[in-house]
Amino acid sequence: MKRTIIAVMLAAALVALAGCSAAKPATTGTTGATGSSETTHSTANQPHPSKFVNKTELFLHVTKVYDPAQFPKTAMTGEPSNIPFFKPEKDEGVVNRDYPTFDSKTFKFLSLPTTIIAPQDYYMFQKNGGTLNAALKGTGYKAAEILDSGHIKILPNLYLGYYDFAWVPLNVLTEYWSGNESMNQELWRDGNDYVVIGASYNGGISLIAPTTLTDVKQLDGKKIGIMNPSFNIEALFNKKLQSVGLSTQSAGGTVGVEMGMPGFVMNDLLDKKIDAVFAWSIYEAQLRKNQAYHEVVKWQDMGYGSKVPYVVLVVRKDILAKHPDIVQKVVQLNYDGTQQALKVGDFKKTEFARIEHYWAYYMGLPKKVDELREPALVNLDAEASPVFMKDVYDYMIKCGYFKTPYKYSELVNHTLFEKVKK
Repeated sequence: MKRTIIAVMLAAALVALAGCSAAKPATTGTTGATGSSETTHSTANQPHPSKFVNKTELFLHVTKVYDPAQFPKTAMTGEPSNIPFFKPEKDEGVVNRDYPTFDSKTFKFLSLPTTIIAPQDYYMFQKNGGTLNAALKGTGYKAAEILDSGHIKILPNLYLGYYDFAWVPLNVLTEYWSGNESMNQELWRDGNDYVVIGASYNGGISLIAPTTLTDVKQLDGKKIGIMNPSFNIEALFNKKLQSVGLSTQSAGGTVGVEMGMPGFVMNDLLDKKIDAVFAWSIYEAQLRKNQAYHEVVKWQDMGYGSKVPYVVLVVRKDILAKHPDIVQKVVQLNYDGTQQALKVGDFKKTEFARIEHYWAYYMGLPKKVDELREPALVNLDAEASPVFMKDVYDYMIKCGYFKTPYKYSELVNHTLFEKVKK
């Protein structure tokens, strides 16, 4: 069974790394302006630079390093972005996803086909032509959706301000906020260009460990793994640790945290270099099939119940400043779409077919909807929980995870949702 899991992990890792050239090697023991130190580790016989941010260790993905001078940031004038999209030399999938050409009055909405496409997308863009463009008539603007995935493309396009609005997993956003990202760090400009204005659905990732570990208290002095830089998951985990008198090393406690590419985190679990893991997608499924591993803590039991934003709705801050009326329409329609999805649920057939096509065509990984870890529809939520979002921010501040010390109000805006007509 162990060999089967390793084979699956390595195959997934190869898909994620397909076509990527090696990154510049890090200098062992150097310390940058952020106070983080970098060194080079060997995982699966391949050298991978790692960075310590406080006590959390980030294993950096091996990707091509780009010249920032060749990739301008959008003008940030409150108008739809005016730069070409960032296109890696080779995408993370088998087919590179090219974006259409949009005119200067078209707002670009990113929606990631991760677990599912944001259900609100169906009502705002698909059903009967969508509610958003109908609402924008008379404003001089229109909107278009973009379906895409892959950190080596999505993150650079966020760094450069290409997307005007987006539904993105919260872990992507906290990675972007921090400036301590794992890929294409050289293209990062500022982490506060996007403001959270809502959400799509709640959800989380459970803690999986060998069956010999039956209680969180046993993690005292041990280390857990998190897939990709996901500071929100670390904050969530720390909440659970606090309930048993523990905390992460970055928060002054005794429990270590390692973040890295899924395949390498999984290998460290199997090699007993770490003691538990927040595993998602096929990795979680494979571990659950192995009788040597089990779920130690469900995500709903981490301390916030089911109010854990998984996918959030964001807008560029300059657009919010110049067009608050348009952004308010977006927040309202995102709420209305959530209610439709909960009451009617007619998005399923169309959106599930779209995600199956996307993964089969672009990623070369055929998926059927019944194989996806679909979040329960009761977890659909248009509001990004104020309690959870503030706790994530406070935790990141306490641990020194921001390259730039942003204010909470620069990153999250709850006032727009408070004005929604319900």
